[in-house]
Amino acid sequence: ALVLALVMSMSLVTISNADFKDADKIDYTEAVDVMNAVGVLIGDENGNFNPKENLTRAQAAKIISYLLLGNKTAEGLAGSGKFTDVAKTSWAAGFVDYCAAVGVVNGMGNGKFDPDATCTRAQAVTFLWRSEKSPAAGTANPFADVKSTAYYAGAVLWAVREDITKGTTNTTFSPDADCTRAQIVTFLWRCKK
Repeated sequence: ALVLALVMSMSLVTISNADFKDADKIDYTEAVDVMNAVGVLIGDENGNFNPKENLTRAQAAKIISYLLLGNKTAEGLAGSGKFTDVAKTSWAAGFVDYCAAVGVVNGMGNGKFDPDATCTRAQAVTFLWRSEKSPAAGTANPFADVKSTAYYAGAVLWAVREDITKGTTNTTFSPDADCTRAQIVTFLWRCKK
């Protein structure tokens, strides 16, 4: 609730993407400014935002945890070892286990989460959709590469209806393409706007 309130109030944004050393590479400045200001997605230790860097599944779980709980509560999450490839002591354990417990993420089979794998566009939109309680899609499918039977079909159609994404072209979503930091921050911003 705190994150949503801050996101909705643009007057609270005091940190600018211009503060990042790689600000000239950031296209979605408003989204980056707000998500950075509320601590959902911040820069690295060198002062860069790295908009073209791929997002990992573990990072996506952290972002969603921050979004749903706020920074302080999310940072206090403890891991339970639900997945065999996410140690209880891993920085991501609490985030991954929380997201799994509330139905936002699933594993990749055989008790594994694959935390270091790149998060695809389909996974990112699905995680966000599930964090919003999987609302009905209610729109026609404009994408030739999103089959109605795909696990992410409802999420993608919801994201289109809500103007969270328009796809990579008018007729493609590119579900298996890597999701970048710029893309996830834009999806989040558009969802919470």
